Amino acid sequence: MILDTMRMRYFTRIAQLGSLTRASGELGVAQPALSLHMRTLEEQLGTQLLNRTSRGVTLTEAGETLLSHTEPILRAIAQAEHATREQAEFPTGEVVLGILGSLSPALGIPILEECRRRFPRIQLMVSEGDSQTLKSALENRSFDLAVTLGDVAKPSATPLFEEALYVVGPPGYFDKSLETMSLSEALALPLILPSQRHGIRIILERSAAMLGLSLNIAWVIEGVESSKAAIRSGFGLSILGRGAIHADTVAGQLSSVKIAAADASRFLVLDMPTNHPPTRAVMEVRKIVVETVVALGRRGHWTAMV
Repeated sequence: MILDTMRMRYFTRIAQLGSLTRASGELGVAQPALSLHMRTLEEQLGTQLLNRTSRGVTLTEAGETLLSHTEPILRAIAQAEHATREQAEFPTGEVVLGILGSLSPALGIPILEECRRRFPRIQLMVSEGDSQTLKSALENRSFDLAVTLGDVAKPSATPLFEEALYVVGPPGYFDKSLETMSLSEALALPLILPSQRHGIRIILERSAAMLGLSLNIAWVIEGVESSKAAIRSGFGLSILGRGAIHADTVAGQLSSVKIAAADASRFLVLDMPTNHPPTRAVMEVRKIVVETVVALGRRGHWTAMV
């Protein structure tokens, strides 16, 4: 290429200053070398660019034409360099984070708040879904990250936490002296559960089969908030993770008892696509997700594994 960035910069500064001597001093290039660059450029372009006089240089018509192109090009290059450096310091861009619907009430807002505080230029969107929906969204790259069940995630997913499951009822349903309940007792209760594509339903079906039992399903309701509303209205009980019910139990809107069986818990992971490299913004959000999980783990929401 005849007109590389270096020659554009040399020519433009000479034209702006009207002097080879002054341009030589500013550019840190010896004047004979600078003159040689310009003569070579003129020869390769087949036209004279500079009128050389004892008082300096002026532009020919061809030189004016070239300058009208080199100035915006160099300005765009400088802006690109600035934007790239700024991106390294202040990451920008859109990031879509998927979270299991039952975890979103506990995880979503803390992650959004921390991202807004630390990286205001990142546009973070949190989307709820069941484990199969999150898996599909990662596979087609609709989501950049997903907090989902380890059972459906890729082997490369990062372990996040183990969450205990609770039997959930209306306010005051359980005796205050009741600290835990066996899994077999929980499965015999009239349960409000989601369809079989949901993680908790999968865990409970598997656990029931291992015990030689079956689920006592009173109602099939999709959506955590709809299920909790049905519980409060007396339609039945449910089995949910602590993160989904913590705020409700603290506020006295629901009551709950922890299921004692070791197999009545679920393992959550942070999954992401493997078929394209993550952006800086995605990696920063990933760090925030992990830090939020650890912080909530210290408050007793779950047992963090990171």
